[in-house]
Amino acid sequence: MFNDPSSIEEAVNKLNKVSPSFCMAKWMNTTIHLHLGRTHSCHLPPTHKIPLKEVKKNVSALHNTQEKMKQRKMMLEGKRPKGCKSCWDIEDLPGTHYSDRHFHGQDCWTTPFYDKVANSQWDTPINPSYLELSFSAGCNFKCSYCSPTFSTSWQKEVEKFGGYPQSGAVKHHSPLWLKSQGLMPMKDEENPYIDAFWRWWPDLKKDLMFLRITGGEPLLSQDTFKTFDMINEEPMPDLEFSINSNLGIPQVHFDKFIHKTKGLLEKKKIRHFMLHTSVDTYGPQAEYIRNGLDFEQYQRYVERYLEEIPGGSLAFMCTFNALSIDEFKPLLEWIISLRRRFRQKGRDIYLDTPHLKYPDFMSVQILPESYRDKLQELIDWAKEREDPHYGIKAAEILKLKRILEWMKEVDQWDSSQLKQRDVSRKNFSLFFREHDKRRGTNFKKLFPALKKFY
Repeated sequence: MFNDPSSIEEAVNKLNKVSPSFCMAKWMNTTIHLHLGRTHSCHLPPTHKIPLKEVKKNVSALHNTQEKMKQRKMMLEGKRPKGCKSCWDIEDLPGTHYSDRHFHGQDCWTTPFYDKVANSQWDTPINPSYLELSFSAGCNFKCSYCSPTFSTSWQKEVEKFGGYPQSGAVKHHSPLWLKSQGLMPMKDEENPYIDAFWRWWPDLKKDLMFLRITGGEPLLSQDTFKTFDMINEEPMPDLEFSINSNLGIPQVHFDKFIHKTKGLLEKKKIRHFMLHTSVDTYGPQAEYIRNGLDFEQYQRYVERYLEEIPGGSLAFMCTFNALSIDEFKPLLEWIISLRRRFRQKGRDIYLDTPHLKYPDFMSVQILPESYRDKLQELIDWAKEREDPHYGIKAAEILKLKRILEWMKEVDQWDSSQLKQRDVSRKNFSLFFREHDKRRGTNFKKLFPALKKFY
């Protein structure tokens, strides 16, 4: 994900030798939402239900579902699964543009397995080398682009007030609709998928190169700390272990996390540890997007982690959305300052900027054209500070450029697509008016540059 772009073209050629739609992530990468009983490979396609009857026959069906195997067959035949539309949209843009399919093709958790996957039968079960896992939706944040599916705080709000008003018939995050789609979390203590996972664990761990626990907020989950303890008891010295965290947790949980992580590293029970932490812009605007965030505490926890965890890496996950652009430069300035401060101490600090597509009313594609100029100015500013160690990395600039090209795609839209954008813009206003009403926030005060648009 964070590699230098110089090897991307080599990955593209290697993938296309199998087929023009072949993606290693469909085999070697999986995200399993145990709290929902759903899975997908790579974060971009929609999740699908894991049938319990398949899991009862083979616990690896938490990853190797029949539906996923059919998608693998399509890719081997050069067909495009519709769930991977985000990559096809990027690849179909005029000129040369690299999708996540290409970025995954150069990752260390895929490159050793090209021949194994390309020569396998499409319906052969395979253990993933990269697993992203959520045990629970327990979360103390209500991020504006998140949902009750991944946050119990969101769930409590919509169960009390209902879904958010939208221009369509169905309210945004309507509890009844989410339940009908199987998108409401199960109670942890009644979840058969968690039991199945721990039965799979003894076999699964043999092939794992990367394990990443997400949520909800994983540092509020007992099963997260059970994983730490399992690895402590049976070390995995080749494992890259990662946690996603909003870093809005109480200090007692953060202290426990620091203690257990330090123990695994000092005793070489894992190869490496990385903290993935979410923030989408800087300061009060970041707090608005990620309701529940205390940005000053967030900065303290980031710096404490970098100070206290020997050899631990840090990755900022910025879900780039319509509210990110105005204060993104101060965020980059802070990241540069951290790189300059901690690089000499052996700390790697990364930045990833996947562009938000859902909810569409928060996509950068709804913004007025003037925001293209703002993003171009940000890209130009970043180019002036390009440095592989102490500044902005080339791959990070490339991803910002990709977002800009995606914004410009609107110029090629037909009348029906433009009409849908108008609906999304209306929903933007409806959502944040209700947001301010329910949560005591003030959009116009915090986003003055978007006041007219709003």
